[in-house]
Amino acid sequence: MERLVIDTETTGLSPRFNSLLTVGMLHIDVEKDFLKILDSSHIFIRHLSGSVNPQALKVNKINIEEHNKTAITPNSACKQINQFIDKNSLHKTLLVGHNLHFDRGFLSALYVKEDQDPIFHHEHEDTMYIWRNLQKKGIVPYGRSNLQTLSEHFNLDYSKAHDALADCHITAKVYHKMLNL
Repeated sequence: MERLVIDTETTGLSPRFNSLLTVGMLHIDVEKDFLKILDSSHIFIRHLSGSVNPQALKVNKINIEEHNKTAITPNSACKQINQFIDKNSLHKTLLVGHNLHFDRGFLSALYVKEDQDPIFHHEHEDTMYIWRNLQKKGIVPYGRSNLQTLSEHFNLDYSKAHDALADCHITAKVYHKMLNL
């Protein structure tokens, strides 16, 4: 099954007031017995406006001034995301993410602000909600449902977390492990 794993890093929690700083994308092929990375992209987006929550930058370890030196414009970011989807023929491919509602909110806000049309598929699978359903069924223990908890449960390395592309890799591995439950 081909999937598009997406993750973002932002300047805060609100797509209305904060901005998107990075987008990670992984094109994967996954079944119960294998996980193959087919392609990846890591897009750094220039912070032009919006409030910045210092706690968010502490978590994702992004220094805005350094980040902006190599980051591209939000408009160019939309184009690069769409080019990645076009290049890999992912228009009808399900999205996978952890707490995907958060990422989709920021991606939607980016496209609206830049007056562009997103071309990623609207159907998705969220590892956070899959985990919560597994908890309800008694398959996994109750407790937190953040990506760190899931990584620890599956004995996956979480040391590079809070980097959009690294989080995509972690999410892809968690998703693969969940297929085997």
